[in-house]
Amino acid sequence: MTNSSPVLRTVKITKRFPGLTAIDSVDFSLNKGEIRAIMGENGAGKSTFCNMVTGIFPPDEGEIHFDGNLVRFTHPRQALDAGVSMVYQERNLIYFLNGAESICLGLEERKFGIFRDDKRIRRTAEEVRERVGAEVPLNVPVHTLSPAQQQMIEILRAVVHEPKLLILDEPTASLGGEETEKLFAVMRQLKSHGVGIILISHKLNEVFEVADSISIFRNGMHVAADDSAKLDRATCVRHMLGRDMNSQYPEVVSTRADKIVLEAEGLADHAGRMKPFNIKVHKGEVVGLYGLLGVGRTEIAETIFGLAAARAGRIKIDGEAMPDVYRVTDMIERGVMFIPEDRRKNGLFLDNFGIRENLTLPSLRDVAGWLGVINRRKENEMAERIVSFEGLRIKCRNYGQSIMELSGGNQQKVLIGRWIFHRAMRMLIMDEPTQGIDVGVKHDIYQLIRKLAADGVGILMISSDLPELIGVCDRMYVIGGGTVKAELDRKEFDDGKILEMVL
Repeated sequence: MTNSSPVLRTVKITKRFPGLTAIDSVDFSLNKGEIRAIMGENGAGKSTFCNMVTGIFPPDEGEIHFDGNLVRFTHPRQALDAGVSMVYQERNLIYFLNGAESICLGLEERKFGIFRDDKRIRRTAEEVRERVGAEVPLNVPVHTLSPAQQQMIEILRAVVHEPKLLILDEPTASLGGEETEKLFAVMRQLKSHGVGIILISHKLNEVFEVADSISIFRNGMHVAADDSAKLDRATCVRHMLGRDMNSQYPEVVSTRADKIVLEAEGLADHAGRMKPFNIKVHKGEVVGLYGLLGVGRTEIAETIFGLAAARAGRIKIDGEAMPDVYRVTDMIERGVMFIPEDRRKNGLFLDNFGIRENLTLPSLRDVAGWLGVINRRKENEMAERIVSFEGLRIKCRNYGQSIMELSGGNQQKVLIGRWIFHRAMRMLIMDEPTQGIDVGVKHDIYQLIRKLAADGVGILMISSDLPELIGVCDRMYVIGGGTVKAELDRKEFDDGKILEMVL
């Protein structure tokens, strides 16, 4: 029920940070009952724009009109009370609360104005869960839930506030296909009730499926906007990058050597998701690992890397068997590196370390001086080399900047950069390496993956994005039902047949 009455309108809003204009005189309008996708490269200003709308950052210049009124939110609570709900790209849960408590946080009913009414909290959470059609437990701490379930809890918490404007920042990053379709059904339901929705996403297929219109940001400016029916993929990419991108995936030229870098024999993952299986990765080869969410892909990677002990089987690195129980440091010493799925929780040091320290931490021996004291000059030189590396294009003011100030995509590039410059690297395990990264940088990372393979690095790439595995990999393992269903060479890749195997 899109109508001509705007729920949100901004007039030349601008936001500056030291040395950076993050949002530059942006005019924007969203009608009630409209789903508008906002697209752009990492660092284009999408999240900063939404943070101004939700009261996290006040605009330095310009006006924000919400539901027909000129507003100036100075706190997210003011925006929430007015009817603006946002689900952030990075999960923002209090992990010891259960699902129902998390959904109703800030809306707790009380008996006699004193005691929290847990029954009403549970009933409210159950009602919104049923309305949305989500399947998530409500009576267990949210830290025990999967990333997809945690993301759905965040979405339910936004919906329970009955928003007039709902902002979703990369909401499908942790969702599988079925869960994504459920989310889209919820979005369409809210749209039918006049809710305006902003969807920030890098996934063009999803944008064209659910969005009525598309706005594109580049370098802090609102460079294009139109109905999604009037746009195509190539036009969107051109506006996002300011140039044409000839091909999404690089040419795959096999550089596989006979030498096997990694071999798992009869391996049973630590979580018990998989029956014993065999996999191997050759030097100079990119091997994909594909399966639906929840089948054990991440558990396989964690078991191989030594984050948890295997229930059975053994791992060989360069033909040498690892001990039955080994540590992460043992794998790093042998040149095996790991990029986890959840960069904020398991990959980066967010609170006390900046970009420089996050980049150089695995290479302390290379930047240490006498008696193991960090040599700041060496540390700065290494950080500068990684930040300026053309294959990554990390966007930051300087390498002394807080890692928290970077966009999600640039945080991911920091995580990748720390390993590819490690002197010992011969094997790289990448779990969802392009999650939350825009199409331009995805292309750069695909090229980087193929370059690493050409330099002799073995790569195990885990992804829920089947097209990217088909576009980048030499070989692929398909998992489902607790087992490896197929091992496919590149000439055998067929997306339809692969999907049939896992569904």
